Amino acid sequence: MILVTGTAGAFAAYVKLDSNIVSKDLTKQLGKDRPKVIAEGPKKPRNIVIIGSDKRTGKAAENPNVAGQRSDTTILLHLAADRKSAVLVSIPRDSVVAMPSCIREDGSQMPAQSAQMFNAAFAEGGAACTIRTIEKLTQIHVDNYVVVDFNGFKNMVNALDGVEVCLPQDVNDRDSHLHLTKGRHIVKGDQALAYVRNRHGLGNGSDIGRIDRQQAFLSSLVTKVQSTGLLLRPDRLLRFLDAATKSITTDPGLASLNELRKLAQSVKGLKTDAVTFVTVPTKAYPLNPNRVVWKSSAAALWTALRYDQPLPGHGPRPTSPTPTTSTSGPALITPPQSIRVQVLNGSGVAGAASRMAQELEAQGYVVARVGTADRSDYATTVVRHGPAYDESGRTLAASIPASHVEVDASLSRTLVVIVGADHATVVPVTVAGSPSSTATPTTEATISTRRANQDICS
Repeated sequence: MILVTGTAGAFAAYVKLDSNIVSKDLTKQLGKDRPKVIAEGPKKPRNIVIIGSDKRTGKAAENPNVAGQRSDTTILLHLAADRKSAVLVSIPRDSVVAMPSCIREDGSQMPAQSAQMFNAAFAEGGAACTIRTIEKLTQIHVDNYVVVDFNGFKNMVNALDGVEVCLPQDVNDRDSHLHLTKGRHIVKGDQALAYVRNRHGLGNGSDIGRIDRQQAFLSSLVTKVQSTGLLLRPDRLLRFLDAATKSITTDPGLASLNELRKLAQSVKGLKTDAVTFVTVPTKAYPLNPNRVVWKSSAAALWTALRYDQPLPGHGPRPTSPTPTTSTSGPALITPPQSIRVQVLNGSGVAGAASRMAQELEAQGYVVARVGTADRSDYATTVVRHGPAYDESGRTLAASIPASHVEVDASLSRTLVVIVGADHATVVPVTVAGSPSSTATPTTEATISTRRANQDICS
C-alpha cells in the first residue's frame, strides 16, 4: 500500500500522475465551423464528451475484422453553470445519423455521410469526428473530451475495491465470461468490464438495454466514490488517480493533474440526487430494425442542455438566456404553433435541414416538408415569407436570430427556411399575450431519467 508522505513524496507522486496523462489537441481537426459558446465567464456550463475506447492491439490487431479503435460507449456530460447539477446523456452506438466531413488523425479527409451508425465516427475518424458529429447534431459546443481505455477502466474499479451491481436473473455468458447469480454483487476487473459491455447475455440484447446497465453502474460508482470518502484516504486516492490517469487521453484543457483537480473541486458539492442519467430518445430505424434513429423529442433535450435549463418535463420549460421578442422591435403576435414551415438544406452538409426541422418542431412550429434547396452554397440561413405573412415571418426570424429575412411573392401560408453554412440554431421566443417565454408545444414530452442516488436494483 502506497502512502504519500512528506513534501518530496507528494511531489514525486504528482509528477508521476501528471506524466501518466496522454494529451491530444484536436483544434485543427475540429475546424472553425463549430457551435457558439452560449455563456462565457467564470460561471458557465461545461460540456465534456466521454468515450469508452476498446483499442485492439497485438494478435487482435492482426484480424481485419477487429483491428483498430472501437467505442460502444459515448456520453455527453453537461455540468451546469452553478455546478449544482450534472446530466450525462448516453448516445446509442446504433443510432443512424448524418455525419459531417472529418479530418482523420493522419490528415486524410473523411467525407460526410447521410446515414451512418454513430459509433462509426470514432472508428473511422477518432475522437475529433465523434465531437464534430455530436456538435453538428446537437448544436452544443463541446468544451473538453476524455477517451477512457476499457482496460484502464478495470483498474479504476479495482482501486475502488469494486462497484455494486444488481442482476435481474442468473447470467452465464460464454462470450463475455460473465457468470453471476441473480441479485446484488460487488464486481471488479474483468467482471466489471463484462457487465458494462455485455449485450447478448443480459436483457433483450439491445444497445439500449446495455446503456441502462451502464447508467446503473455509473450511478453505483458515483455513490461509491462519495460514500467511501475517497478524498480522505491518500492510499486509495493515489491508487485511483494512478489508474485513472493511465487510462485517459484528453485535450490540453484537462491534460494535467492540476486541471483535473480544479474540475473535481468545482463539483465537490454536487449531490448524488442532482446527477441525472439520460439516453437520447430513439425509435426503430425503418430500413433496419436493429438500428435506431433519434426521435424529434431529442431536439428538446439538446435545447435544454444548450441553454443550461431543466430537462423537458423536469422543471420550467427552456428559455433562451435573453428572451427574444422580435428582430425589429415590436412584440411578436403570431405564435409558432400557427406557422407552417418548409425546411430546405442549402448548406451542403447532410442532415442540416433535418436537424433544423427537429429544433423548429420542438419550439412548436408545424414542419410541412424537409427537402433540398435550389443550391448548396448558401452562406447564411434564409427565412422567406409571403407578403401577407409578415408577422409569421417576424416570429420565425426571431426564432432563428442569425437568419436573413426575405419577402417572396410566390409564397402564401407556408414559410420557407433555407439552412445555410452558418449553422444557425433555433431559440425560444416571447409572443404577446403569452404567459411565459416559450414556443414549446403544450404537450411537452418528458425525458426519462435515472438519478445517481437511485437504488441499483431499480
